Amino acid sequence: MAMKVKEIEYGAPAKQILAIPDHYVALGFKHAKADANTPGLATLVDGRYVVKAGTIYPANDATAIGVVLNDYDVTDGDAMMAIVIHGFIKTAALPAVPSANAISAMKQITFNPLISIGLALTGTKAAITVGATADPDPVVFKLANATFRDGAETLTNWTITGENDTKVKVTKIEVAADKQTVTFTLDQTATAVAGNVTVIPSASIISTGKTLAAAVAIATVA
Repeated sequence: MAMKVKEIEYGAPAKQILAIPDHYVALGFKHAKADANTPGLATLVDGRYVVKAGTIYPANDATAIGVVLNDYDVTDGDAMMAIVIHGFIKTAALPAVPSANAISAMKQITFNPLISIGLALTGTKAAITVGATADPDPVVFKLANATFRDGAETLTNWTITGENDTKVKVTKIEVAADKQTVTFTLDQTATAVAGNVTVIPSASIISTGKTLAAAVAIATVA
């Protein structure tokens, strides 16, 4: 008879989502066993269904009541989870940015940082001469005091303006391993016309859940 063994490593360091670890209140809620048809809040990690620490419970919307404290494996059966209903949470440690409705609903939870002080995207923009037809070199910018989340390489997660006016188009965005350095590949679609190409990332792809105060010029035609 085959014996099924589930190994649990006690004392292993857990992902820390608490900004102040000794000041929080958590209540127990059960999550049902997950599978491909009914994953619930779990995601598939190395063949196991895991509810990740920082997941908004029970959903990332106006029904939210708290934040999952630790990772919980629900592959083999139900699991009781500790849900933080009062405390200070590190936004950058969460698997997804809490929605505005979820934040409003969880009135006893404070997400840090309260304000993204010094959040900036800096670099040397492309300087293009009016009438130019050759593709500009890629430009590199770096995000300060935050990191990019998954999805930062998707063009639709950025608001890009000035492409039609200048005839300079952003065709590709690459994020470096440091999650802060980003490279914009530019394409000259027609003869260059005076103006600026600006970008601003969606708050959902920034670790703090906030975005820049203003768009940043990555190319200027003059």
